[in-house]
Amino acid sequence: MQVREKIETVERQLSFVAPNANLAYSALTANAADRSKIALVWESKGGGREVFSFFEIERLSNQIANVLTDLGTGFGDRVFTLLSRTPELYAAIPAILKIGAAAAVLFPDFGPEAVRQRLADAGATVLLTDAANLEKVGAICGQLPSLEHILVVGDYDEKNLPDCAAAFHDFNELVKNASVEFTAANASPDDTCFLIYTSGTTGLPKGVVHRHQIRERLIESAQTVLQLAPNDFYWCSADAGWVTGLCYGLSAPWLLGFPILIYEGEFETQKWLEILERNQVTCLYTTPTLLRLMRNEVGDISLKKSFALRRIYSAGEPLNPEVIAWAERTFDAQVFDNYWQTETGSFVIANRPNLPVKRGAMGKAVEGVQVSIIDNSGSEVPNNVVGDIAIRPTLTSFFKGYWNFPEATRACFRAGWYITRDRGRRDADGYFWFMARNDDVITCQAQRIGPFEVENALLSHPAIAESAAVGAKNEITTEHVKAFVVLRKDFRASLKLAQEIDAHVRA
Repeated sequence: MQVREKIETVERQLSFVAPNANLAYSALTANAADRSKIALVWESKGGGREVFSFFEIERLSNQIANVLTDLGTGFGDRVFTLLSRTPELYAAIPAILKIGAAAAVLFPDFGPEAVRQRLADAGATVLLTDAANLEKVGAICGQLPSLEHILVVGDYDEKNLPDCAAAFHDFNELVKNASVEFTAANASPDDTCFLIYTSGTTGLPKGVVHRHQIRERLIESAQTVLQLAPNDFYWCSADAGWVTGLCYGLSAPWLLGFPILIYEGEFETQKWLEILERNQVTCLYTTPTLLRLMRNEVGDISLKKSFALRRIYSAGEPLNPEVIAWAERTFDAQVFDNYWQTETGSFVIANRPNLPVKRGAMGKAVEGVQVSIIDNSGSEVPNNVVGDIAIRPTLTSFFKGYWNFPEATRACFRAGWYITRDRGRRDADGYFWFMARNDDVITCQAQRIGPFEVENALLSHPAIAESAAVGAKNEITTEHVKAFVVLRKDFRASLKLAQEIDAHVRA
């Protein structure tokens, strides 16, 4: 009887063993069962267009995973990519996760020192790159003793390979001969999946460590904030080297089984308008800077194009009310600002459909997230009082900490709150308003001025396309506000215009 009871106990325990929490397994393997299901529509900067199914991306990622495994790479290693936005990049990221390694995606425009610092800090063992980046890799690979393998995607001249300890490999040749079958490593929710470097405003970049359980919040927030649905076609313009491109440009839509649009080239207004129209994009996620650039180029005239846009999301910096109004008029789409950080891993404050939008506000706290404004002691402040934007670190998408930097991790917390290092206020309706970064606040005649307030006033002038306000040291006032502006294309600089802008901002 005792033996039978023990067997039944073991069986009950086994039934509660969690399934594979590997994010790549969730995003690709399940969706690949339907061979016709589209995962990626890719447009090259040269005008080419290719469509890939989940089945095809799954097979390619399995081949890459086998290549990495054959090179001795595995659980717990840090594998970096330094690639342009090509299909190989979007197959390599899940391949790295499949072997149980941490994926670290580098922005391809980084210079040699930025690349070296990140690879060295992480102790990277493998780097996937291409011919366009070989020169910068060659300048630094001799300074990276932990780097063992460099895989080069595409055609390159072997005679020009740099001399360093790391072994160079032809990515295409290795992948071509690799098996398309691979079983993803059985990851736990707490195992590391992403290592994302964030520069911040001071000091060297810090590696933000995320775990596989980030998938839970990415799925939930993509449904409640982005509100992605089967009839959507979604384009996130952010490079996968940034947290937005990695989490909401790739992971979230694939976890939902939805296709993504990727454009290899850089921003160009007319090109982007063509892409939006040709692909009938319904949901665009981009940055305020690019929206302002489009506004400057297009102006307020009718585009006479057939857009399908219904929702535009923006992140990375505050979104100005004037830009929101322009985008809504031009595209006949709703525009939603949102707020989150690399450390939070998912939206924490957002405007979204079914929530009335207050132009200029970041929105309300996202479901399941506790956000507040606190003072220096960690106490919550009343409505409309400016303080530190703080978040309870209870999200499944919340970072594990900074890679190899426990002191910096501890410094992020105060009285049980994660401190974002941003200043803001909450109004009586529960909407949050961004004021400034902690180290951006301008102190003038004992007044604390948020640069964003000044920049908003500047952008409300019809002549101004871009603005930046900073504090300039002054012996009398401590600091005074100094502003830089970029004019819209139909305006020319003059003393008269400068005086007009000055009067406008003062008013």
